[in-house]
Amino acid sequence: MSAQHIVRYLLLTCCALPASLVHAALTNCPDLNAFPGEYKVVLDELTFATTANGAADLAALKSLLQFNFNSQINGLRSAAARLPQNRGLRLRLVLCSGRSPSFNGGEFTAGLAERLSDERVVVEMWGALDLQPAVGQTPIAQARIGYVIPPLQHYEKGADAPPALHVIAYPKATDGRAVTAVDALPELRAFALVGLGTKAARAKTYDLAVWAFTLAQSSIADAQLGEPNTELAALLAYVRQASCIVRADARADSNYRGPLRLLAAQRCEAGR
Repeated sequence: MSAQHIVRYLLLTCCALPASLVHAALTNCPDLNAFPGEYKVVLDELTFATTANGAADLAALKSLLQFNFNSQINGLRSAAARLPQNRGLRLRLVLCSGRSPSFNGGEFTAGLAERLSDERVVVEMWGALDLQPAVGQTPIAQARIGYVIPPLQHYEKGADAPPALHVIAYPKATDGRAVTAVDALPELRAFALVGLGTKAARAKTYDLAVWAFTLAQSSIADAQLGEPNTELAALLAYVRQASCIVRADARADSNYRGPLRLLAAQRCEAGR
């Protein structure tokens, strides 16, 4: 079993979590029903595994993470605004204080995935922050973050469906050398783009879907980094195929008059 799979197993095993995290609570979040017509990145509670001396440092890390989440979303909006077909992408960060799913994602049933997708949630995330003491050094910040992509869970079913739930530990070692910082979280951008592309494809918003899937490919590659990740590889295969299918659907749609009609036909891989 690879180191990656061992870490994932530990994260998904309730007895490996702090007692405060075992009793998860998926409380209602009023803002999930607000902002109709806008796509949403939902940030649930970021709990503190350390409640003693490191509380102030963890609070500062939490604020930094929230700032970075907003910056990533603003970056996506700015990128979309430069494309004539996608002007005015309405994507916002929704904070759901007190909403704390369990790390095995058991609360995200098919019914909940459908409701979240209907509310235009493209990704929901939650996590736990901790500080690990280091001899003679500043304590090392760590995080365990859970992500779920509701549109993917709702629309892509079956044994061959790409994974919609991911649990990732930070910082991440890369080839045993470099480290991805706790506050970087490159998966957020990748998963948000996958959810956005999946949702836009179903709504026949072809240009937005292709734009999201195209950016998702490079974002997933950034997230993969060192050790091969079979789940991200499956997600990348889905994105590539879904992008091809959207292009074909756009060319075949007599009501569509956008730039995708000018692209040469491409053979897509066998169905998902």
